[in-house]
Amino acid sequence: MHPRRVVIIGGGAAGLSAAYTLRKKGIEPLLLESLAHVGGRLAGEQVNGFFVDAGADFFCSSYDVTYRICEELNVPLVRSEMKLGWYRNGRWTTTTPGLSATNLVRNLPAAWSLGFLSPRSVRAARKLFGEMVRQSARLSFSSDSRLAELDDGETFGDYLDRLGAPRSLQSSLRGFLKMTMGDVENSGQAYMRTYLLEMLLKADKLRVPARGASDLARALAAACGDAIHVSTPVHRVETRDDVVTGVATDKGPIEADAVICAVPATRVPDLIPGLPAGIRRALETVTYSSGCRVVIGLDHRPLPAGWHGALYPEDDTPLLLDRSVNLPSCVPPGKSTLDLIVGRDRGRELLRLGDEEIKRELLREARRNPPPGSALPADDEGLFTRVYRWKEAVCMGRPGMFRAISDMHRLHGRGFCNLFFAGDYMRTPSVNGALASGVRAAEEVADLLARQSPGMALAGSALGASAHLRDLRESPPYVRSLIDPWNS
Repeated sequence: MHPRRVVIIGGGAAGLSAAYTLRKKGIEPLLLESLAHVGGRLAGEQVNGFFVDAGADFFCSSYDVTYRICEELNVPLVRSEMKLGWYRNGRWTTTTPGLSATNLVRNLPAAWSLGFLSPRSVRAARKLFGEMVRQSARLSFSSDSRLAELDDGETFGDYLDRLGAPRSLQSSLRGFLKMTMGDVENSGQAYMRTYLLEMLLKADKLRVPARGASDLARALAAACGDAIHVSTPVHRVETRDDVVTGVATDKGPIEADAVICAVPATRVPDLIPGLPAGIRRALETVTYSSGCRVVIGLDHRPLPAGWHGALYPEDDTPLLLDRSVNLPSCVPPGKSTLDLIVGRDRGRELLRLGDEEIKRELLREARRNPPPGSALPADDEGLFTRVYRWKEAVCMGRPGMFRAISDMHRLHGRGFCNLFFAGDYMRTPSVNGALASGVRAAEEVADLLARQSPGMALAGSALGASAHLRDLRESPPYVRSLIDPWNS
């Protein structure tokens, strides 16, 4: 049997795709996840026949690695059609995103209501969408995205002001970005424009697994098999002479030829105290927004017929979703769900509350201005309730982050040669960015191991296998008993 020489820290989308890729290459990894389940922001669960998503909702058209892995793992995808209700200026209007002539005509009344058709809005929208189309090759979530080339230090809010976009138009654009927990005032203009390009101009190409986005996490976990060890937090990455030698866990030290660190960027410096200054500075540019998601199982439709969601772009009322409209396979026959999602500052405020308090707060806010003909549940109603809290929900993509991370790629060889990073921040932040970064890290690890002597089973090939064998022989018996099961 080949020894397990690669340790992956973190079982989110990046860690799972790294483990999956290594296994395809014949390398048996060891994935350590601190929680009792894997998936990260791609996670979900099954509750009484319902398939519930805790985080991600849909896959954009440029999710190249995501679609490839779904095909390899036989995860069926369906089109995610979005009929959305908007509450603006005290009344409701609906839109069905898409660029067909029929759809554009159908959406004209809504476009007027949402502030797209005033003279100032038309001028600003022409500039905005014109630039998005011209730069579409770089405004992409694909694995080879060139978004860093457009990271000029300008926030999306400042960008809209420069285009002369009136507040009414800016408010509507915020509504679309509310579905991603995007932050108009703090996120970079290139990052936010990428989301708008996908959600407005390519809305007819959005896809999602038939039982929800978390179906992909379940398939990846199944493909990784016994490489996954949950409830196993890593406290520190061990290093010696600029070489990673293993990790420290509650179960004792685990040696490794290479380590893939697939945790949020904010956690990396605590795990690896000796990071080179350049890498540390790059990681400090990565920030995350907070978020809360409440999922309530129902035996009736909560929103008007055919509505996928309801948006409140003018305030912090949560986004309302009925996922069963697009994904009938995620609920039992005749059932439905109501998802209430809030992020940014409001999401951060709710983190200190208990689950029932969060549910009541969000339902109270939603019932202030309910969609016409809706049937929102009472506080004590529902077949079940799940509350998901995200202290670090999505990467905010602040101005300057993409260039800093791009520079960090070039610094890799100047630090720990057998330490690799994976996570959405390493690519264009998204599910696809996380998966693509895991694949890339695994490929780099495979290349490193291929250059090493095939006889080296323990971590420090650069230090000499004999030194590590001596260290292991000299370890106390209880330490050897903890290490051996992982490496045999």
